[in-house]
Amino acid sequence: MARAFSRRHILEVLVVRSTLRAVGVLLMVLASTPPASAQNAVDSAMSFYSKGGAYCFRVAPFGVALSEEREWTVMMLTSAANHHNTYRIRSVDAGDTGLNGSGLQTAGRLANDVWKLDGNRSDFFQRFAEGIRTGKLRARVVKAGPPNLPQISSERERAELYLKFADKGTKVSFESVSDLSPDEFGKYSEYFPD
Repeated sequence: MARAFSRRHILEVLVVRSTLRAVGVLLMVLASTPPASAQNAVDSAMSFYSKGGAYCFRVAPFGVALSEEREWTVMMLTSAANHHNTYRIRSVDAGDTGLNGSGLQTAGRLANDVWKLDGNRSDFFQRFAEGIRTGKLRARVVKAGPPNLPQISSERERAELYLKFADKGTKVSFESVSDLSPDEFGKYSEYFPD
């Protein structure tokens, strides 16, 4: 027996379907658009580096515990106009930005925040690589650590040694290495800061 539907029922079904489709499209658009705060973090970090600010920090490949490493990878990011090549580990250097105090701390937090979300990190690495390509930005990487680090078998001892190294603000020199090319820089997109 065929069931007869009233015009009102058919109209209600069509309205519900249309509403669900519209909500689905809206959710897809919202999911694919980075939040303004995420975009602002990348913009702020890029502005900081472009104006000569610098950040010196340790990185490790995704999935590798920092205490497992027997050699530390230290990265420095700044503008091509900033010719300094020695920085304290875990330091944010104002360069010619004019920042100090809480403004410099905020810049450091934003410089680190761009690594936390995949979308931010991807956008940041693309834009920083483009800055390298155009000669406006530069990045350098060195291997660092005390000479006895490879012989230390305890992860805890290696971790404590790094904390001492970082806490006393040990200076790291990037003089002996060249600036990274955009492709070389891109290889570090799967590394994360300490």
